[in-house]
Amino acid sequence: MNNPLPVDRFSPADAARRTWPQLIESMLDAVCLVEPEGLRIVAANSAAGALLGVAPAELIGRDMLGLSSTPEDDCFWAEAAEGIGGGIVSDSYVSRPGEAAVPVTRRVTRVEPAPGALLYVVTLHDRSAEVAAEHRADAARAELQATLESLSDGVMVLDLAGHISSFNRRFAHIWSVPEEMLLLRADDEIFDWVRLQMADPREYTLRLAELDADPLAEATDRLLLRPGGAIERVTVPQCSRGRAIGRVVTYRDLR
Repeated sequence: MNNPLPVDRFSPADAARRTWPQLIESMLDAVCLVEPEGLRIVAANSAAGALLGVAPAELIGRDMLGLSSTPEDDCFWAEAAEGIGGGIVSDSYVSRPGEAAVPVTRRVTRVEPAPGALLYVVTLHDRSAEVAAEHRADAARAELQATLESLSDGVMVLDLAGHISSFNRRFAHIWSVPEEMLLLRADDEIFDWVRLQMADPREYTLRLAELDADPLAEATDRLLLRPGGAIERVTVPQCSRGRAIGRVVTYRDLR
């Protein structure tokens, strides 16, 4: 008589819970598997432990809300509970023992690896490096703006596409640019406003085209104005590591 095949004493749900931890361990980002009831963590990979500052095993059984640092999390999880198949994504923060909150991009997806085994797959992408880079860029922009405002001439900084990236108040004063154009950063309207103040708008436009054709061009021009008088314009390339990344235009009022 043949021996009966061994019966797997684990339910499909239990089998899924045993299999998924192996899968999430292969992922680069921090991943936790979370039960809908009480938002308890049932599995976490090594990246999640590193992100949250504890061993992955210590995360098991913990409340996912207890690891978050924003008051919006209740609303976020309520939305996740509504069953959005494609998952929901938001920027948030998670807590790390003894340290400042860590910025993350969080994605929650509902999965049912076996009947009756609904889980949330919570992926946490560490945004610390991006946020630090953004802060450095903000500080650099603030320093540049302070430098521009300290100059007695009007200055406008353009990128390679010809968009205005910075300007000082002296530039706006020389050309009497309306405040609403400045607030909206309406590049085309500002350029048209300046062009229409020229004694010869066509010649002015042709000269700009010549300068735009050569990102490394340097030039000094005397701009004759329709009401009378002139403004001196000095154009130099803005370079980084030997490559042109834009143009700096300085205006001196000769009226």
